Amino acid sequence: MKTFVLNLLAYVCAFSAYAQDIKVKKGQIMIDNNVVASIKEEKNGYLFSNPDGSPIITVYITSYTKGKVRTPEEWLICTSPDGKTFELPNSKDRLLLSFNKVYTYKIFDSNPQLLTTNGLDKNTIAKLFEEGKHAFSHKWDSIYNVLKEEEKKEKELIANKTFIINNAGEIISNKNIIGKVFVNKPTMGGSTYYIKDIKGNQIAKLETSSWSGSSNFSKIITCDNKPLMFLEYNSAMQLSTDEVALHFVAKLLSEGYPLGDMTEDIKARLENNAKKKEEQALEKEKQQVKAAMDSSVNIYNTPGKVILTDGTTSEGNITIIFESIEKKMGQGRSGIIDLDAPALGTTALLTQKDANGNKTEKKYKASEGVMIQLNNRSFLGSKGSKDGVLNNVGGSSSINIGTRRAQFFEVLYNDGKENFILQHPLDEGELYLKLKDKQEAIYLGNKALLGSRSEKTKTKLTAEYLQCPSIDATKYDTTTIDGLKQLIADYCKACGK
Repeated sequence: MKTFVLNLLAYVCAFSAYAQDIKVKKGQIMIDNNVVASIKEEKNGYLFSNPDGSPIITVYITSYTKGKVRTPEEWLICTSPDGKTFELPNSKDRLLLSFNKVYTYKIFDSNPQLLTTNGLDKNTIAKLFEEGKHAFSHKWDSIYNVLKEEEKKEKELIANKTFIINNAGEIISNKNIIGKVFVNKPTMGGSTYYIKDIKGNQIAKLETSSWSGSSNFSKIITCDNKPLMFLEYNSAMQLSTDEVALHFVAKLLSEGYPLGDMTEDIKARLENNAKKKEEQALEKEKQQVKAAMDSSVNIYNTPGKVILTDGTTSEGNITIIFESIEKKMGQGRSGIIDLDAPALGTTALLTQKDANGNKTEKKYKASEGVMIQLNNRSFLGSKGSKDGVLNNVGGSSSINIGTRRAQFFEVLYNDGKENFILQHPLDEGELYLKLKDKQEAIYLGNKALLGSRSEKTKTKLTAEYLQCPSIDATKYDTTTIDGLKQLIADYCKACGK
């Protein structure tokens, strides 16, 4: 019953949103019973005015570009009183009984919205007229111009009689039959043209919207799925004079479909398509990997140096992997027990090149206590503790019981005496304290396995870690850098460390 009521409420809300209370009476547009604008049918569209009668915008649904080219798409052409224009997408049609209402809802549903509950949005409309964008005309006129250039070659093939079509549909070139045109002309509606080679292989198919001929931007379906478009031509009773058939054949010949016996050609084209798809898939995956790498916290091939505990340094390019790229792409394993996690963030790879360009690689483990210094960042190898709900090796997404390992933590503060405030790159803002005389860094933040840590628990953990009775652990905010800085300073004074 509860589910039914919720569904009913959702339906009512959706219906209410759709059925905005807009009325159009005698040219007046009323929203919630307030007159906000007026509409009047004009020769070139529907004129919208302010309640005082001042004209603002004329709107019309069109499929013709600024170049007067008819297209298969419709959009809104908007005209100002002084002749400026812009185009907008045609919003989804509503079931309405008058054109006044149709056009009123068109500008109410438009993006950006031209008509609001307060009336015509004059600022938005003025800005759009100033910009004067004609995205749809630009798109289709550009395609049309390309097709007209291609048509020149088609006309040349037809004029030079490079091929002819007899009334039986046979395509003849150099006195040889190279293919055949088939036309399916139903009593009503459009026609379907097929072109086949001499072996009966279907090379291409074209559907017209009318029995009288083709329309601009008709799509040709080829044997290898190459995207081709067709222009507007007239059909005829006899195929020898049928402009659609003649230009259809000329289009294929000019696009590299020789006809004749294309059996092996088709096979090669399909194999090439499969290869292209594979290459495209690999390129897409490559881009996805790059995007995942760029958005990760991982460090890749970054100039820096490794400092060992004895002070020895080695310079080169550093790589540290803190998180799985496969998982970021949704391809890795996931679950409560993260089998990959123990290896993440535990090793730094140093890559060096000698004078001859020979490359050498060496791995440094976080468990060795090494320091990694990059341009403006530093990382310290250390074991973490009391952090069983975070996202690193010991985190909630990586419960690796018994396998907790040392990791590289970013250094946020170093007092110069090897006392550090750290954070793991996967747990930004969650702070660790690492004192010189302690083997591990400890998490003293608020997060707990269930809910949040109490102040009492944090105080207890702090006291146990410090092992310094003269320090009152209740006095420090261990969730902030300033609080931990003060704790480090007081610890060094009180315990002489």
